[in-house]
Amino acid sequence: MNRPSFYPHLFAILSVLFSLQSCNVWLCNGFVHVPPTFRDVISYSSFGSVHRQLKEYDDSSGIIRTRVYQLTGSGNEDDNSLSKNLSSSQMRRAFLASTLLAGVQLTVSNAYAPPGFVRIPTQFIAAIGDPDANAGIGAESWGLWEKDPGPRGVWLDDYSSLKKNDGKAPAGWQFDENDWWLEEHGLIMESPQFPLSPGKYLVTGGRLVTTVLNISEVGGKPESLKWSLEDKSAKLYDVTHLPCRSARYTPNSGGGGPETANKRNFPVSPGAVMPEVSGCDKVDYAVLFVIGKEKR
Repeated sequence: MNRPSFYPHLFAILSVLFSLQSCNVWLCNGFVHVPPTFRDVISYSSFGSVHRQLKEYDDSSGIIRTRVYQLTGSGNEDDNSLSKNLSSSQMRRAFLASTLLAGVQLTVSNAYAPPGFVRIPTQFIAAIGDPDANAGIGAESWGLWEKDPGPRGVWLDDYSSLKKNDGKAPAGWQFDENDWWLEEHGLIMESPQFPLSPGKYLVTGGRLVTTVLNISEVGGKPESLKWSLEDKSAKLYDVTHLPCRSARYTPNSGGGGPETANKRNFPVSPGAVMPEVSGCDKVDYAVLFVIGKEKR
């Protein structure tokens, strides 16, 4: 069993403490959330680039304002106006919590790798399987985001602009109206890379379990893949990052798409299933953090 004895426990304890002390702040895929009328969402990339996505909510009409700006090195002119709408203590607590939690998570990711593995900037696996299983088949339907798809996403509110740009997102990825993805905040994401390549991945759900995920062919058939966790006591649930929710949508005879999504269904609670979208079929995916890969 490859499991660090100290760092994941430290991360879990600090995450809980900061959550209690910082306006009910909680971590999701690098995001820190602040629940009041203004929800302040801070995201960082593996290389430390920090963005803030601020959304103002109204109980009767849903989201009424959304802004996105970069915190590090941007000089964005919206910073002052946004700060006026949040109390100074709220801003300080949210930013402090986000900075410390991001630092702790990156420290955990960079502090541990078993023999034969190399640490990498965090990547993300989209997985389907029995959450109570230690192994299974069907891994050919698993995908990989090498970059955090959240900060690269497009808000449902901005779908009309995405359409006008022929589906080309500002981050450069191409939207496919016949096969598209949403995450828990209502951001349209790029599709992960399919299939997940056979090999060994060091995975975690950002909680107590870090172990090796094995992806291999079934009966020598490249089109059929199976998965297993090296820690035999671990389940898929244990390496799933619960606050991160993702789903794949395909239009059915109802002809749905991002324009038929109900924005009031977002954000999605940690561990909950993603919302249905009228006129679309949906498949929910678990999200696993990849913090290391087998040396080649």
